[in-house]
Amino acid sequence: MKKDDFYQYAVDGYRPVENMMKMVPADKLDWKPGESFMSLGQLIRHLADGIGTELEMLVRNTWPQQAEGQGMPSCSARDALSMLERDKATLRALLDAVTEEEFAEKVVSTPWGASGKLERMAFFFQEHFTNHKMQLFTYLKLLGLPVNTQTLYMG
Repeated sequence: MKKDDFYQYAVDGYRPVENMMKMVPADKLDWKPGESFMSLGQLIRHLADGIGTELEMLVRNTWPQQAEGQGMPSCSARDALSMLERDKATLRALLDAVTEEEFAEKVVSTPWGASGKLERMAFFFQEHFTNHKMQLFTYLKLLGLPVNTQTLYMG
């Protein structure tokens, strides 16, 4: 897949997440379906990193260090939407900075041991984003909000 095709594929996947983030009740950011789950606020904060922010860390090998005992950050839906919008620009800039050959052939790796060609890793990061999109959908469903298949896939 060419860089521009991947960009469009990724951005198309953002639309349903953006619309679901707009549905998040401000008074439910601390809600979670069970003790070992992320809260709704943590989940939307994690989704707000999108794909570009994570791929940028992958390509530049600039991973943040999380302090011992520090939990996952949380944020409001408004902040998450703003961050996700910035992530689109980050993704575009990152893809513009690599050649088609680098996108297809450059080998990159994560601190947790995953490695592969950039294009393949980009798809893994997109899959990760999609899995959390489904998690957000499920949270909203459990909270009784009006979500359905169209919400999940079309926004």
